[in-house]
Amino acid sequence: MPTAGDLLRQRLADQREALRVAEAAVRSGEPQGLHDLRVAMRRIRSALATFRLIFDRSVTEPLREELKWASGRLGEARDADVATDHTDHLIADADLAGLEEEAVSGLRARLRIDAAAAADVIDETLDSQRYAATTFLLDELVLHPPLTEKAERVARKVARKRVRHEVGRFEERVAAARMPIDASDPEAPHDRDEHVTRLHSVRKAAKRLRYAAETAAPVTGKRISRTGKHAKRIQSVLGDHHDAVITRATLRHLALDEASGEAAAFLLGHLDADEQRATRKLEERAWRKIDALEEHVATDG
Repeated sequence: MPTAGDLLRQRLADQREALRVAEAAVRSGEPQGLHDLRVAMRRIRSALATFRLIFDRSVTEPLREELKWASGRLGEARDADVATDHTDHLIADADLAGLEEEAVSGLRARLRIDAAAAADVIDETLDSQRYAATTFLLDELVLHPPLTEKAERVARKVARKRVRHEVGRFEERVAAARMPIDASDPEAPHDRDEHVTRLHSVRKAAKRLRYAAETAAPVTGKRISRTGKHAKRIQSVLGDHHDAVITRATLRHLALDEASGEAAAFLLGHLDADEQRATRKLEERAWRKIDALEEHVATDG
């Protein structure tokens, strides 16, 4: 009967190999490589967090922080690409009658310059000594995992318990997101910003629940697999919502830049309104997915 240590050894080894393949894809210029690299990093971080009780955290926590740093740096380039692509689609769908073509082409050029600058961060990160040290620590972790005595427990029992823990963590974030925001409090954050922050927390909790279910899958039944699939759907919709938020923030930033010109600022205002409507629709879809997961958890126990 496999132990929790056996389960996590295999998960970490699999994701270390996935990270290696994805890194090679990034370096060779494959578009999907960056996404796959960040996913592998997140899966490793999530495994170390969800199953932290079976690891020596003095070893795993520093590695989690370094992977968080690397993923965050790589995310800058990814966010810049998202803003560029979303704006291109918004421009294609918008009614731009009366606006100067020069303003539109100027906006696109500015976004691509910013995206190119952010892309330089990828090479800087992967070629840095800090990243090299991180991958060395990861290799050591896979070869010599710092397991505690709890790693000898039966994998199925540990995995089911840890997935339940992540379900509870997710439900706490959802409950917080449902709470009304006191807009009358002058010291409270802007209500819209706070709302976005809460949804972002729900997305991250759904992501960790999904990865916990993936890790548990080899030793658990279909119920936990279904939980993971529900969490993936929520993560996907709220991921699209997050991308829309990033695009709106980029548009607002450019609208305040005098170099964009009045015509560009006018265009950005229209695009921002379009993106706001898209964001609202995504939120409605996300809550339906969240309700479905909560119903699944309630009925399946």
